[in-house]
Amino acid sequence: MSEFPPPLPEAIERFHAAAREIRAAAAARSPSGDDALKVEQLIEALGQFFAILENLDQAPVPAGSVAETDASELGEYGLTLLTDLIARAGALDLAAARAGLEQVSLSIADWIMRRQGEIRALEPVVNGLAGLANDLRAPRALEALAGFMGRVIGAVSEIVRQDLESSSPGRPWRVLHLNLGIVATRSHNPALMEQVFDELVRCLPSDAARFFAEGMEQMEALDYPPPVRRVMARYFERWTRPTMH
Repeated sequence: MSEFPPPLPEAIERFHAAAREIRAAAAARSPSGDDALKVEQLIEALGQFFAILENLDQAPVPAGSVAETDASELGEYGLTLLTDLIARAGALDLAAARAGLEQVSLSIADWIMRRQGEIRALEPVVNGLAGLANDLRAPRALEALAGFMGRVIGAVSEIVRQDLESSSPGRPWRVLHLNLGIVATRSHNPALMEQVFDELVRCLPSDAARFFAEGMEQMEALDYPPPVRRVMARYFERWTRPTMH
């Protein structure tokens, strides 16, 4: 696995590579249309955004020089632009470019967190984390990913934490917690599983029973080690069996 999260210079290289592919595809599909122009405007705006991040990272950072609100607002601006470009890549059937840009979002999230900001545009970050999780197999790598996902959860803005769109199963806040539960399980680390499961139950109480029931099915299908099975079984018993009075 390459360095995680990708350092900012690597993320910028990924952005430029994806941008070249998207620009060429948009121009080929509609040489004189609005789509090509909008793609160019997005790419230019993101280029300026990354230049700002680079300048801020290269200069010494006196305490309080970039306020939390500034980091939050700047990060939200960049992630919103990136989300729009990801959508363009999807519309152009550029799966690799789309996946690459979703990985770029992780570096933006890391920058926001390093500046003590809050993450307000969560969707591309969650998608990037899911894509990375699908590629990882080693328990240590999955533990590191779980740690980063936990940091992301801790940095999510209060409005997202309120989970006002609780009727939407695909909302990023829900997907992030469920995916973290899966990553923690795949790490084979019982202590990490307990920590993550407790947070999942707290934040998504209506999803707990189904998550642990499906987890028990996976214990058998994928032959998990006994310590992992015991943790999953304990949470399954607690959250899926009716309480006797």
